[in-house]
Amino acid sequence: MDIKRHNKEWQDRFAHFSEQIIATSRKQPDHIIVICGPTASGKSSLALTVAKALRGIILSADSMQIYRGFDIGTAKPTKAEQVEVPHKMIDILDPDQNYSVALFAEDAGEILSNCQSKQVPVIVCGGTGQYISTLLDGIDYSAHSRNLKLRAEIEREVEAKGLEYFWNKLQRLDPEAAQTMAATDKRRIIRFHEQFRLTGKTRTEINRESKLQNPDFNYSAFYLDPGREILNYRIEKRCRQMLDAGLIEETKNLLLSYPDTSLQPYRGIGYREVLNYLDNRYSKIELEKWIVIHTRQYAKRQRTWFRPRTDLIRFLFNQQ
Repeated sequence: MDIKRHNKEWQDRFAHFSEQIIATSRKQPDHIIVICGPTASGKSSLALTVAKALRGIILSADSMQIYRGFDIGTAKPTKAEQVEVPHKMIDILDPDQNYSVALFAEDAGEILSNCQSKQVPVIVCGGTGQYISTLLDGIDYSAHSRNLKLRAEIEREVEAKGLEYFWNKLQRLDPEAAQTMAATDKRRIIRFHEQFRLTGKTRTEINRESKLQNPDFNYSAFYLDPGREILNYRIEKRCRQMLDAGLIEETKNLLLSYPDTSLQPYRGIGYREVLNYLDNRYSKIELEKWIVIHTRQYAKRQRTWFRPRTDLIRFLFNQQ
């Protein structure tokens, strides 16, 4: 495959995609537009075009773009783009503040309600699967139990038995959930076992029960995916652009104000690799290589997450 030529073909199709989305929105003005898909597929560019045509706003469904200062590594819209089209759910937290899917559902729901009451079109755009699912499925995370004492107990067990033990157990209990997370994602693995011990139910079972209720809004959801080969090319290109734009310097500046590298946004792809580079664990060449590898792995998990959904209008490269 001539990757460069096919990537240009993919970009050329965006005009057709945007026309289809705009037409759908005008036929169903009470529906909220959702544009989702794997990283580097072109979601933000497409959402910007649609939002300008509809004179609407963009609501980011990205779990990293919520943090101030984490701009280059999250491919955050530029200041000019944010002036051109109002963006919500961007730069709402300092790096030392925690956030959750439940809080996103609450905050996004309030924004969507306000916009609908004012008849302002909203384009939800992002690739964080849990954020998208909580909107489309109307999942009520407030009903999901939490117990800090139990979580601390599980954390001690992880230290004693090792994370791999709990990852293997998670895979046996809920193979569907295991496909959507990494074996090294300590926080989510611990959260899974906390919920399971509190409820006796796996995350997949809890989500399915939550989906029995109707979502709060009507949605028209579009999934963007150019396929693995083009996506890998675009990921490599984006990685080089981020490093050229100053990702290392951005991370150094963030560390001056927030030196605690255990903070949630430092776990994001790009930043965690730069931290390893600054600790002399990676060379410059290895830094770029690992950002690309980890981004590809993340894109694969995103595609796995969205694959089972039957409510998405899919824009694929091989679609005529």
